[in-house]
Amino acid sequence: MSQNTQPLHVTFEATTEIFATDSKGAFVYALKHLGGERVDTRRYDEMRFVVSVWHPRDGKNIDLDKAYLELRANFSENGHWTRLAELEPVVSPYNRGESFDGWIVLPVLSGDSAFRLHGGGFQPRARLQVRASAYFVA
Repeated sequence: MSQNTQPLHVTFEATTEIFATDSKGAFVYALKHLGGERVDTRRYDEMRFVVSVWHPRDGKNIDLDKAYLELRANFSENGHWTRLAELEPVVSPYNRGESFDGWIVLPVLSGDSAFRLHGGGFQPRARLQVRASAYFVA
């Protein structure tokens, strides 16, 4: 890795307005950017991943004791989805479960990766909004 390599900031596409959990409160969300899922990570050593999940309607809260988010990655076009990490919510004193906000720092494990969020423990058949970004550094 070169010391002259500029960081790469990837803002993943937001969920559609009708994105929702299933009847058990779970979801899988493919993180896409620029119309595709793959990110060229071969020049980078570290990924800083940030995510926020919330209900678009006022008055709906997320039970942060039950909600679960997992980041998974795929390292080849037809490969297996590998669990990278469980994301813990970062809770401020003013946030009473309006959103699930989390971040994590991970090593880059491949030169070409795709990412997905797997969630569970949310309200069944509830609409959700997801925003996520990754910052890659050498």
